[in-house]
Amino acid sequence: MIRKHRTGEITDDGTWVDRSPPGNRELIARGRELELRERQAELEARKAARRHYLRMQKWVLIGVGALILLTILTLIVGLWVGALSPSLATELARTMLPILLGAAATIVGAFFGAGANINPNRFDRDQ
Repeated sequence: MIRKHRTGEITDDGTWVDRSPPGNRELIARGRELELRERQAELEARKAARRHYLRMQKWVLIGVGALILLTILTLIVGLWVGALSPSLATELARTMLPILLGAAATIVGAFFGAGANINPNRFDRDQ
C-alpha cells in the first residue's frame, strides 16, 4: 500500500519517494517562511535578553547603592544614639568602606563592561 502526500509518497517499506518537480515553488516558499520565522524568533529572543540584562543592571545598581547607603547610615545612627564611640565608628568606616566600595566596583564593573561575557549584545559589536 502506498500512502500519498502532497509532494511525495511513502511506500510499504517506509521509503519516502519524492515526486515533486525540482524547484517546487511551494517548498521554496515554505522554506523562506520558516527562515523568516526563525529570524523573527531570534530577534525576539535578543530583545528579551536585552530587557533582562538591563533589568539586572538596574537591580545591581539599586542593591549596591542600598548596601553602601545602609552602611554609612548605620555608622551615622550609631554615633548619633551613642551606640558607637567616635574612634570605633572611624575605625569601622576605615575598615568597611574601602572593602565595600571595592566589592561594589567589582560587581558594577562586571555588569557594565568588564563582564561583557554575560552581555547578550556582545555578538552585535563583533560583527
